[in-house]
Amino acid sequence: MSKYIPFTPDELYRAHHSDIKSVLESFGEKVRPSGSQYEWIKHDSVKIRGFVWYRFSERTSGTAVTFLQEFFGYSFQEAVIYLLKGDYRASRNTTAMDYADLPDKKYKSEKIILPPKNDNNDRLFGYLCNYRGIQYSTVKYFVDKKLIYESADRHNIVCLGYDKRGNVKYLYQEGTLSFSTYKNEYKAPNKKYGFKYIGGSNILYVFESFIDMFSYIDLFLLDKNWKDYNYLSMGGLKYERLKHLLESYGHIKKVIICTDNDTLSSDGINHGQRFAKQTQISLQSCYDVSIHTPMRKDFNEDLKVELGVVLPL
Repeated sequence: MSKYIPFTPDELYRAHHSDIKSVLESFGEKVRPSGSQYEWIKHDSVKIRGFVWYRFSERTSGTAVTFLQEFFGYSFQEAVIYLLKGDYRASRNTTAMDYADLPDKKYKSEKIILPPKNDNNDRLFGYLCNYRGIQYSTVKYFVDKKLIYESADRHNIVCLGYDKRGNVKYLYQEGTLSFSTYKNEYKAPNKKYGFKYIGGSNILYVFESFIDMFSYIDLFLLDKNWKDYNYLSMGGLKYERLKHLLESYGHIKKVIICTDNDTLSSDGINHGQRFAKQTQISLQSCYDVSIHTPMRKDFNEDLKVELGVVLPL
């Protein structure tokens, strides 16, 4: 786990006022003149003028630091370090904005080929909203964040997990037909990544699947600032993915484990709750850990019962 670096006001000023055109060119990206500013060819709705960027399609803007956060997946701390080119001498006068690890170089050559995107996400929305009972606004938020999309070839739901630089490290697909049992996770060499959303608070919710994660948000968090929380879908019961996320985001202090309630498993073992209890024991010396057990098998079943989609047990 990396140590928080309290940058000086001068260091933060230099980082924020870095020339964005030069930053893009250092990544091999191309820009072209557009009046008194520049246009990023890869995202032609993004205009650049000195250290300021504008994204007119979404009416957002910011400085060089937020540019790296928005488009390249850097944390605040990583962005400042990169823009300062390692030339900083921190003081204790600044406020903790983020806690970040150095980029993981071990698997930097790893490339995941993504399924082609469909022109729309109609079947994705139909399956998640109509069959699974998840609110449209919840699903749309994750689509807009480019964390899920519908594939063009098989119309599967594609879930993506990124590292801090915006590289895809996790790929999972699930069918969109109500009778489909198709589920497939790309066998990446680096198995530390799952499907995550980092909102910035010190609370992390942990799930086995992304559908349970979305269902939980609808059930318990919609009336709260749910986008401020952090979420992880492990893609099963994979402790190494939880451990890696906690090591990467040192600001997390509270972990809520929301794994399945496997009371009807074929071998008679409640695997989800056994994992939850073992994880609680493993983490309790460093984190405030609690367990939220679904009433039925998982939180999607609880949500569907809440909506009257299926009958209660």
